[in-house]
Formats: sequence, C-alpha cells, structure tokens
Amino acid sequence: MLRRVKDGQVLVLSGRDTPIRAAGGAVIVAVLAAGWWELLFLPLGASHDGRINGRFGIHVRNFIENGLAGSDYLASMEPFSSVPYTHHPPFLNVLHALAGYLFGQGEWQLHAVGYLAGLATAAGMLWLAREHSLGAVSSVLALALTAATPMFWIYARLGLGVSIMVVFLALWRRCERTGGRRGALLAAAGAAAFSSWMGAALVMAVSGLGMRDVRRRSTAVKAGTIGLTAAGAALVWMLFAGEADELAGHAATRLRWPGWAALVENYRWFYGTLFPWWFRWMILPALAAAVADRRTRKPAAAVLAALGIWTLAAPDAAHVHDYWTYPLLVPVFLGWAVMLDRAADRLGGARPAVWVSAAVLVLVTVVGFARLPDYRDAYFRDPSEAGALVREVGPATGQRTAWVAEGVDSVPRWVSYYWDLPVTMVTASSVEAVGESDLVLIRLDRTPSWMGPIPDPAAQSGRYALVTGAALRGTHTEATDGIR
Repeated sequence: MLRRVKDGQVLVLSGRDTPIRAAGGAVIVAVLAAGWWELLFLPLGASHDGRINGRFGIHVRNFIENGLAGSDYLASMEPFSSVPYTHHPPFLNVLHALAGYLFGQGEWQLHAVGYLAGLATAAGMLWLAREHSLGAVSSVLALALTAATPMFWIYARLGLGVSIMVVFLALWRRCERTGGRRGALLAAAGAAAFSSWMGAALVMAVSGLGMRDVRRRSTAVKAGTIGLTAAGAALVWMLFAGEADELAGHAATRLRWPGWAALVENYRWFYGTLFPWWFRWMILPALAAAVADRRTRKPAAAVLAALGIWTLAAPDAAHVHDYWTYPLLVPVFLGWAVMLDRAADRLGGARPAVWVSAAVLVLVTVVGFARLPDYRDAYFRDPSEAGALVREVGPATGQRTAWVAEGVDSVPRWVSYYWDLPVTMVTASSVEAVGESDLVLIRLDRTPSWMGPIPDPAAQSGRYALVTGAALRGTHTEATDGIR
C-alpha cells in the first residue's frame, strides 16, 4: 500500500488505485500494441526506422555468418562500410544479436526489440508514477495524452528509447521508499549506462542527487560506480572494435555547434510536426509542475539534467535528429500527472466537474490517436516501399555495387542489408561508372537536378523505382544536351 503527500500530510492511496492503474495501463498498452503491430512486418526503407534497423540487421548477419570476432564484436558494417560502427554503447547490439540468433533474420526480428521496449516504456511510466505516489486516474490520463503524441508513437519503438531509464528511476524510488533489495536497481543502472550515453548521464545525475541523502549515500555510490563501469566498458568496446580516427572525427562533428537560426528553425519544425499544438504549449507548464512538486522533483530534474548534458555534449546531433528530445516526455508525463492530481484534489467535492474534465481529456486522447495513421503512412508505410522494392527485385546479375540516386536516402544502410552489397550514391559525376545492366534505385518525386526525363523503370513500388544504368545515363545525356 502506497502513501501520498498532500499539503504536508501523509495520506494512504485508495484500495482502488491498483485496479484502475492496471486496467487503464492495459488499455493503453493494448492500443499501442495493436497500432504498432503492422510495423513489425514492414520492410526496412528510407526512414529512421530503415536506417537504424538496417544497421542492426547488418550487425546481426555479420555476427551469425562470421562469429563474434569476425563481426568486429557486433560492430561490423560490411559490406555497407569497411569502418565498424561504434558510436553508441553496445547493449542494443547484443539484444539484436541474441534475437537474430534465437529467431532468425528478418524484419520482425529487427523490429521486435523496439516494439517490446515501446510497450515497456508505457508500462514503466505508469509504474514510475505509482512509485512517486501519483493518483491512478491522473497517471492513466497523463500517459494516454503522452502516448497519443506523434513523438511517442513514432519513436518509443525505435531502439530501447527510455524504457530502461524509466525502470531505473522507478527502482530507485522503490529503494528510497522501502529500503528493499538493491540488486535490481544496480542491474538497471548498469543496463541504462551500457545502452546509451544519455542513460549513463542519467545514472550519474540520479546518483549525484542521491549522495545528498546520508541514508541513500551507499546506494548512490554503488549505482554511480556501476554506471561508470558500464560506460567505461562501452568506451573500451568502442576503441577496441572501432577505429580511433573515425571516432575522433565523428566526435568532432557532433561537438560542433550549429547556427542558432538553423537550430531554432529545425526545432520549430520538429515540435510543430511531432506534437499537437495544445500539447506543445503545455510542455513548459508540465515541466515546471514536475520539478516544483516534491514527489516528482528528483526524477524530473535528473532526466532534464541528463538530457541537457547530452545535448551540450552533442549539439550537432540535437540539431539534426528530430527524436532527440523524446526523453523529455518522461518529465512531461510526470508534470501532466501532477497537474491532473492537483486539479482532482481541488475539484474533489465536485464530482460532475471531475468526470466532465476526464471525459474531455479522453476525447482529446482519442482524437490524438485518430490522427496517427497519417504519421504511420508518412514515417513508415511510404518509405518502406523502397525496401519492399529492393527486397523483391534484387540486384542485376553480376552487379557488384548497389547504386542509389541522390534524393532517395542520405544513409541507405537498408539497401546494403537487402542486397548484401556496398552502396554508392549516384551523382552527376559518377553516373558514368554505373554498369549498363546495373539497377539504380531512384525516387520518382525527388529526382536529382542532373537527371533528365524519368527513364522507364525496370520495377516500381509507390514513389520508388529501379532503372538500368543505360537508361539513367541516357536521361543524363539528354539533360546535358538540353543545357548545351
């Protein structure tokens, strides 16, 4: 039985709290599971999903075919690149390798890790709210409002997201509240730090805050030590499996500050696209509420500090990735729950007002989920047509390079995953290198400026087509002649 603080007094939560939370959480998780189910089986294509899972697919194939050492310890990107990919801690690589070893290689195996992590994030957020004594109805409504945003729906299921971090925060609070066993907490600290650099920053932030409490200092020291050890192990893996020069160059790029005008413009687009207008305007009030409330101050401050540290450490990454502030949804969710909790307390004697307010929020959530199919099409279905095309057709006989025209994708790892060939971008200066019968992937609605009339496709799926090198060079010659 949990206790809840209100106006300085300790109250016992209602016995109905757990059933309400369990039922509401089950509904939200079921809605997410159903909405994401189709995405499990989509081909990898020209999207974040295709680029990220295409990388893991290459790692897994190299591991299964060549063993641990032969796969550069789960970092090999052959044949896409001769340089191992070691920009992130390797825990997710390990999980994908395990899934591929046990269940085979394919799209659903690559998507399954993120699918389960997204569902675990939703359940973990409710658990986090419970551990911090937030009301059941308020927590369920806050989670529904958060899960209905495009930011959560699109990015909660890519990689591990914040799933392990949320579990770590919940376990930390449980140890604070009950003084129980610390084994699960310390394991979560290591997993969080070994899964992402922001996870490592979060473990350090929570441990630092915990050091202020003499009673929790021993636990804080142990969690911080394990987090540092896991982050150190990840760094050793990076230097051992990767190439120091490439890592240094990547770090230098990520440390570079973009122009402020470009940063503001990007974030205006990111937030305008990935959050409904009403949610966008409530982000700052929700963060303020989460930090101001004594129940949620520590986890909210820790996530904000970790995200801030990681953003300052990699400002270029924050500039180019629209999902960079996805972890912000954890303190925003807590802030929503706090605000709804306090509103329910104030309206406690006015039952009709409470039910009307809850009904309005449920309606807003339903409308939010109803808008998500458009995002599903734009972010997943349409880009997956490119993957479906190259998966079904395959390269031409004797083709040794997977050619991708400008405008298709900036990092088409998924093409290399399907064709098991190195990928080369076709430009005006390199079009002559394409073999006569070689197939080239183009995007019909985004052809490069040097291409003339679109050649007859050898195969087509949606807005993507495969054309022969001979046909592509013919259109290029026509375009050049037209300029002359």
